[in-house]
Amino acid sequence: MVATTTPDSLSLTDADIWEWATPPPAGHLTIPELEEYYHQALALVSESQFDQAEDLIFILQDQVMSAVPAESDSLYMMQRCSIERRLILLSGLIAEGRSFASGPAHADSALAAGYAGLLARDFPDSLVPINGESRPPVVADLLQVDNTLVRKWIRYFTGPGRNNFSYWLRRKSASDSLVTTMLESAGLPKELIYLAMIESGLSPHARSDVGAVGPWQFMPGTAKIFDLRNDWWVDERKDLELSTLAACKYLRKLHVQFGDWALVLAAYNSGENRIVRSIRLSGHDNYWRLRLPSQTADFVPKFIAAAKIGQDPERYGFSQEDIVSISYDTVPVDDATDLALIARCADVPKEKVLGLNPALLRRASPPDSRNYPVRVPTGTGSRCQRALRKVPASERLTWRRHKVVRGETLSQIAINYGTTVNDLARLNQLTSVHLIRPGDQLLIPMPARLAAKARQRAQEKGHYVPPDGYVRVSYKVKAGDTLSGIARKLGVSLTHLRKVNGIYKSSLIHPGQRLYAYRPPETRSRGATGTKG
Repeated sequence: MVATTTPDSLSLTDADIWEWATPPPAGHLTIPELEEYYHQALALVSESQFDQAEDLIFILQDQVMSAVPAESDSLYMMQRCSIERRLILLSGLIAEGRSFASGPAHADSALAAGYAGLLARDFPDSLVPINGESRPPVVADLLQVDNTLVRKWIRYFTGPGRNNFSYWLRRKSASDSLVTTMLESAGLPKELIYLAMIESGLSPHARSDVGAVGPWQFMPGTAKIFDLRNDWWVDERKDLELSTLAACKYLRKLHVQFGDWALVLAAYNSGENRIVRSIRLSGHDNYWRLRLPSQTADFVPKFIAAAKIGQDPERYGFSQEDIVSISYDTVPVDDATDLALIARCADVPKEKVLGLNPALLRRASPPDSRNYPVRVPTGTGSRCQRALRKVPASERLTWRRHKVVRGETLSQIAINYGTTVNDLARLNQLTSVHLIRPGDQLLIPMPARLAAKARQRAQEKGHYVPPDGYVRVSYKVKAGDTLSGIARKLGVSLTHLRKVNGIYKSSLIHPGQRLYAYRPPETRSRGATGTKG
């Protein structure tokens, strides 16, 4: 039992005990009066007079849980909440003392039964006893909680949600070694892998309705804070290793801020500012009694339920499967290189390389990075790197921009460039293959040798494809302008101007319209705005 001293080292007689245990007068007690009765209860606990101390605790709990007096101010509320938390601590000391009084062999089972009742009364997670067993903080703080909300989620995961949870467990088995090693290296409990499990099912492709992405469900703003790249080429929120590293930084920051794992998880789910506001408005920091959005109020019980099942799946009727853990080699790649080419160099199926690199949105390494680490299956890195050195840069991947002209369809464009409608739609994030309009810019990936042939085919069909390195210039039409006059201002032929802008059967233009032309990079006409195109 934890030794407790009383004010002025008081030693209590039986008469003192029964006098102190007399119920206080009816009505609200002042803070000094509440403090006095609290110290009486503390003294009784120090003398192992648990029944009498508990009588006082019940009386004081009734006082601090009653309606707040109308004249109360914020200081009164803070002091009352402090007393309430200390009373729960005393209840914990009583349960512990009674258990050990029955003998060490009986202590663990007695505590398990006694603390179940305390947890149902919002017993603070951090006060659940460890009883000599060394447990990580999350286990000691949260995984001992067994209340109505936790049981609700256990019933769901083992009932209607069983198939989904089985899939989550398989993904966890594959990810476990990588994620838990990174968590423990960051000084965090390995059980936090269940946070990613309930956020996303540990899927790199998970996307919420508010734009959170990846296994740890980072929003764009938070991703930027923790140095996750997110652009047209790369979304590192989808990368398990990089996003786990960012999640470790974020979780450590939240734990420094709140110091309580229930609040950390709630803040991760809904944002730390919301939790700070809720604590300020509630006057306490007990997660189980905060006013929170329903999703956040359910989040911690959901985490606890997932962790309880995940630590002993067979107990809950889930079969254990032998799953190969995620592992890989990395190959440093310069400039844009097709992942299919990298797979050929590694002599593995393309799907394996794609699966290891979900952050590469265009199925290619980004063009603006040197030594970009592309992942290949374990044992294939050296072979891939040697083979890749033999592939000329001009044949690795070339990205062409194609401006849609009037009358073109996506299928025609795909045929011209030797690709498929589905690939063009996916790479350009088109929701419908029919929704392209004149003036749209499409990005088309292709090896350089095919790009030259595609340019030739496009030119034969009357579509203008600018030479490499040419600069696109634009001109905003003014009142009185003509096509021939604009062509002279831009220093191009009228035929060139018509072809680039898809103007064939008419010379009609209107003020405010913007026309384009292409010039060698060293040439720039007066009045034109240059853009690389």
